[in-house]
Amino acid sequence: MSDDASVASSASSTEHETQLTRQSKFKVLALVDGIMIEPVTSHGDDDDGDGGSHFSGTDDDDDEYTASALIERLAIGDEDAVMQQQPSFQPGAPGQHSRCTRSSYGPYVGSMDELEDRIGPDVDGGLIFTLKILPNNYNSMGEKKLKFLQPKDYDPQSQTPKPRRKMPFPVTVDDFYGSLTRIGEPVDVVGEELMDDLWDRDGRQCANSTHNTNSDEIESRPPRWVFTGVINGWPGLPMPLEVLTIQTRDPSFLGRRKGFTTSWNRDKEGRVEGKSPSLCCKSASEEKGLQVKAKLRAPQWSAHGWSRSSPGFIFWVEGQRVGAVNPPLVVTYGTNLKSHFRCPEEDDPQITRVHMINHRYATGGTKVESQKDKLTYHGIVLLEWDHAKYCSVVETGFLNGLGGYRCKSNWYADRDALETNLYAAFPPEMIMPWKDTMSEIRVHDVPYPDLDSFLGFMKKHSGHEGRFVGTNVSFSHAVRLTYRSRRNIVTYLLNYIRRDRTYSEMKRNCQTFAADLCGFLAGKRDVRPYHPVNQIQYTTQKHKFLYESSSIDDDGLESSVCYE
Repeated sequence: MSDDASVASSASSTEHETQLTRQSKFKVLALVDGIMIEPVTSHGDDDDGDGGSHFSGTDDDDDEYTASALIERLAIGDEDAVMQQQPSFQPGAPGQHSRCTRSSYGPYVGSMDELEDRIGPDVDGGLIFTLKILPNNYNSMGEKKLKFLQPKDYDPQSQTPKPRRKMPFPVTVDDFYGSLTRIGEPVDVVGEELMDDLWDRDGRQCANSTHNTNSDEIESRPPRWVFTGVINGWPGLPMPLEVLTIQTRDPSFLGRRKGFTTSWNRDKEGRVEGKSPSLCCKSASEEKGLQVKAKLRAPQWSAHGWSRSSPGFIFWVEGQRVGAVNPPLVVTYGTNLKSHFRCPEEDDPQITRVHMINHRYATGGTKVESQKDKLTYHGIVLLEWDHAKYCSVVETGFLNGLGGYRCKSNWYADRDALETNLYAAFPPEMIMPWKDTMSEIRVHDVPYPDLDSFLGFMKKHSGHEGRFVGTNVSFSHAVRLTYRSRRNIVTYLLNYIRRDRTYSEMKRNCQTFAADLCGFLAGKRDVRPYHPVNQIQYTTQKHKFLYESSSIDDDGLESSVCYE
C-alpha cells in the first residue's frame, strides 16, 4: 500500500473542513448522549400536535425499519445498549471529526464570492433537508413540557436537543436565523440597475436589447438565503444549504387538521418581494406560538457524492488482513479510489472467485421473528483475491446507512464496541442520516483468505442472539472477466453507482446488485436475485458496470430532480 493510503480519508475531507473553519463565532452545544436512539431516515414531517416526528417504522413498538420490508434491514445491534453509550471525546472543532457530535451556529464572515462558489448554480438537484425551528424558550417549563420537541429528543443535563436526531432536525430560532447569510443582489438594487441602464440608452431597439442582456446577467445572481454551520451534530450535512421554504402551523387541533402553510418561499417572498426569512417568520415561534419548519437544499454536487471533488457513492475500507490484530482502517471514497489504487500492473491484485451470500438479520434474542423477518434477506458478494491475504465484501444499501449509525458494520468483530475502528476512520463528510430512496456501494476488506474461512466467521455470529440467520451461498463461480484487477473493479463499481443512485424495494436493492455483479464477473446470464420476491421485477443491469456515467445521460436522474 502506498504512503498516500494512510492519509486518504483525511485528505478527502479537506474541502469539508475548510468550509467549517470560516465562522468567526459559533455556539457549541455541550452534549452528553452522542448517538441516535432510532434508526435515522431522511424524510418525514412533524405532523402531530406534540412537536414530534412521524417516520414510518421508527416509532412503532415493534421497531421495524423503513422502506426495506422484504429486501434489506440494517443490522445495528441492541438499540437499548446503543442508547446508553457515551462518546469518549469530542475532538477538534465541530464538523471536523466523525465522532464529534457538537453543533456550530453563527454568522458567516468569510468571502461572499467563495460562499457563492460553494453553493453553486441556482438549479435543482441537491439533497433536501428539513429543520424544526424551536422557540428559544422551548424548554422553559422543564423537560416534561417541552414546546414542539419530544422528551426522547432532549438532553436534560445539557438542556439542549440531543445530537444527530432524525429529520426534521431541531434548531432554535436564534441559532437558525443567526446562521443565515444573503448572497446575490437585493431586489431593490436589481430594479434600480435595470432602470438606470434603460434610461441611459438611445433608441428603443438598443434599449430593449440592453435590457434583455443585463436582465439575464442580473437574474443569474438573484437574492438567495443560505445556512452555514453544523446542524444538530451532523458533520456530513453538505454546506451551505439554501433556504427554499419556511412553513408554519397552528398547534391546536384545528391547526393540525389544516396542516402547514407556506409563510416564506424563496421565489415569491425572497426574490419578488425581497424579504428575508427572518423578517417574515422569526416571530412565528416566539410571539405567535406556531410550529415552524424549514426546507433547505444542498449544493447540486451533494446528489452525486460525499464531496464536490470526489463524486460517486462508493467507499472502500482497507486494513483488515489475515493475521492482523486490530489494524487501523483506511476509508477512501468516490473517484479518489482510482488514484488511490494506482500501482504497477504486476502489483495490482486480481480477483479469482466470486460468491453470492444471503442471510436474514438476527432479532436480538428478545423478539420473535415475524413473517416479514423471515422474508427479509440481505445479499452480499464475496470476492476472493489471488494473494489470499484477505477477501472483500461488496454490498449495497441505503445511502449513509453506516455513516448514519456510528459505522457499526456486521463484517468487523468490533461492531458492538463503544466506538469502532471504522467509526474513527470514517471521514466526517460521510456522517449523515441515511436516505432510503438512494443507495451506496460498500466494499470491506475482511481478514479471511477464502469462502470457507469467511463462512466460519458468519457461523460464529449466527443465531438470533448474534448477527446472521439462515446464511446460504446461492452462487459461486470463477471470475472469467479479462480485466479483473482491483483498479478495474473500482472502475466498474463507480460506473454502476454513478449511473443510477436510486434504491427501490423491488427493483434495485442489495439482492439485485449482487445478481448483477456476480453475473458480470462470472460471465453468466442466468444469475438472479436469491429471493423469489426479488425475481419478479428483476431485469439485469450488468451493462451499467461497463460505461462511464459522464458520457451517458442518467436514466431518470436529471439535474432538475431534488433528492428528498
